[in-house]
Amino acid sequence: MTDELFSNYIGPKGENIDALKRLMNIVLDFHAEWRRSFYKEDRTVFEVSEGYIKKMEDELKKFLERSRSSLPYFHPRYAAQMVKDPPIPAVLAYISFMLSNPNNHAYEGGPVTTEMEMETIDLMVKFAGLEEGWGHLTSGGSLANMEALWAARDFYEGGTVCFSEVSHYSWKRICKILGIKDFREIAVDKYFRMDLNALEDELKKNKAMFVMANLGSTGSGSVDNIEGLLELRRKYGFHLHIDAAYGGFIRSAILSEDYSVLPYSSQMSLKEYTYRQLALLGQADSITIDPHKHGMLSYGAGAVLYKNEALRDVLLNTAPYTYHKKDKPNIGMFSLEGSRPGAMAAACWLTYKMLPPNILGAGKLIRQSLASSREFYEILEKADSFKNLNDPDLDINCFYRNSAEKTIEALNKNTLAIYNRLSVETADPEYIISKFVLPPSIAKTVLPDYSNNSKENFSALRTVFMKHWSAENDFYYIKELIGALEKE
Repeated sequence: MTDELFSNYIGPKGENIDALKRLMNIVLDFHAEWRRSFYKEDRTVFEVSEGYIKKMEDELKKFLERSRSSLPYFHPRYAAQMVKDPPIPAVLAYISFMLSNPNNHAYEGGPVTTEMEMETIDLMVKFAGLEEGWGHLTSGGSLANMEALWAARDFYEGGTVCFSEVSHYSWKRICKILGIKDFREIAVDKYFRMDLNALEDELKKNKAMFVMANLGSTGSGSVDNIEGLLELRRKYGFHLHIDAAYGGFIRSAILSEDYSVLPYSSQMSLKEYTYRQLALLGQADSITIDPHKHGMLSYGAGAVLYKNEALRDVLLNTAPYTYHKKDKPNIGMFSLEGSRPGAMAAACWLTYKMLPPNILGAGKLIRQSLASSREFYEILEKADSFKNLNDPDLDINCFYRNSAEKTIEALNKNTLAIYNRLSVETADPEYIISKFVLPPSIAKTVLPDYSNNSKENFSALRTVFMKHWSAENDFYYIKELIGALEKE
């Protein structure tokens, strides 16, 4: 097991907890010395109260006991949602600056962490393949998406907004918040990708301002056809935004040390189709991409990237009480959000020093996740009792237990029985997975041979193989999951 796969993480069994303690003491000792270095002539302002510290200790113990009921998001047996153990560098960097609480809205609120954010964004622009561009960190993908659409709405001269019917729920909500009534949900094909014929039919009827492509839909991880969308952009002239919140950092698996795209190889554990779309990420006009997913950070770390510098002026906002020197920018002047934690910028910065988003760092971990997904898919392709719902574009697998009765109702019954046994619905489950729920219209596209007389939503089973541990020991955890699924 390489350092990237093991030494950067606490580990499913806390294997590296002693290393974390040692490194954390370095952080705390440094922080104490750093605090004492300021205004040495001042007297201390208070005496430590051992009695109150004891009270705090008692409350902390109660707090920790309550935390026992939290789910093991760090463990490969948890495969339900997009949650992964943050690496040790992220934990150390976040805590280092959380202790002093810088705010990256204005430069004077966090000079060091503002510079770290700018350097991180420079790296992400290069990583994404943008020849030029700018951006900033956000609290998450929904805020990044909203800002990108807000900027496009105010920059262009009207037009419709188009996105697929399996896009993140935030897109319809964002349109309502921004007062955009003219939006279209485009049908998807059996792979959960936007149907480009349906999109072009819409583009012929109405001028589009903004078309959003998924690079990793939240339900199935589907990747829209960026190649085809670029052809349509050349023809119809819209702003192409790629929502790569989940899948963007998977590009790390195809990048060399200098961030050039590597030739396709089966060792990437990617389909050639997905490889080609990832290679084209930098052709977008704007991109949402989340460090807190495959970028390895803890939650609270999204990002938005723009190709066009002119969009910056659309977003410009300022306050009379903030620092305005041009070479020490206030990032908050160009963002939807105001106050943002400098600690998160620091966490991104140190993480990408240790695990750069290319094949020498994050790419190694991501290839493990992709390999786990591919192994699971191949096993189910040979199985009699289970069927793949689709061939995954990334590392999210959707599947169902087969039924001799060709009805959606029968499949839903099978799904519910397994979900009640292998999910948060039961105490101490052997494995924790989730469901992928589709409306009848999409279910008919994906499963045309199954009747649905009661017009039920279709529920498939769903796994997210973000944890690189799943590929270790000859896919031990994948085989454990298969065994758990097959139990009656």
